[in-house]
Amino acid sequence: MISRTIPSTISLFSWIACALVLTGLLKQNRGSARLRPDGKVHFLLRWWFACSWVFIMVRFGFIGSSYLRDGLSEPLKFATGVLICIGVAGSFAMIPGTIVTTNESLEQVRWFWRTKRIRWTEIEEIVTERRGSAITVRASDHRKIIYTNVYPDRQRFLLEIKRHCGNNLPPHFPDEPNE
Repeated sequence: MISRTIPSTISLFSWIACALVLTGLLKQNRGSARLRPDGKVHFLLRWWFACSWVFIMVRFGFIGSSYLRDGLSEPLKFATGVLICIGVAGSFAMIPGTIVTTNESLEQVRWFWRTKRIRWTEIEEIVTERRGSAITVRASDHRKIIYTNVYPDRQRFLLEIKRHCGNNLPPHFPDEPNE
C-alpha cells in the first residue's frame, strides 16, 4: 500500500509545483522590495516559486538518474539520461536570483552562478516593454540584467534606476504609463 502511495504523492506534489512555477512566471509579483539599513534595495523572488522550481528539477534529476541506471546496456536510454541530467544542471543555473541596487551598481546575485554587476555609469540602454513586465538593463560591454514579473515592486525598480542614473536616461524612459 505504501509503495503505491509514495509515487502518487510525489506525482501530485510535482503537478502542484508545476502549477506554482507557471503561476510565478505568468502572474505579476505584487510584493514589495526590501530596503536594507545600509541603503541597498533587494528585489527577492517569492519563496514558493524558488522551492517549486528546485523540487521540479530534483524530480527530473531522479528521472534522469533512473534512465542512466537502466540504460547501461541500451545506448538510447543512456543518452536520454545524460540529456535530462544536463538539462537539470542548466535549469539550476537559470534559477532567477536576487536583484540588488546599491549606490555603486545594479547586481543580480544568482544561487548557482556568478553574480552580474553593472555599474550605474556603465548602463548604455534600458528597455521597458509596454505590455509586459520585463525591464532589460544593458551595459556597454553587452552584459545585461533582466527584471521580470517574478520580482516584486516594478515601480520601485524603475525609481531606483532613475535615482542612480540621473540625467543619463534614454529620452523615452520609462516607456510605459504610470500605474
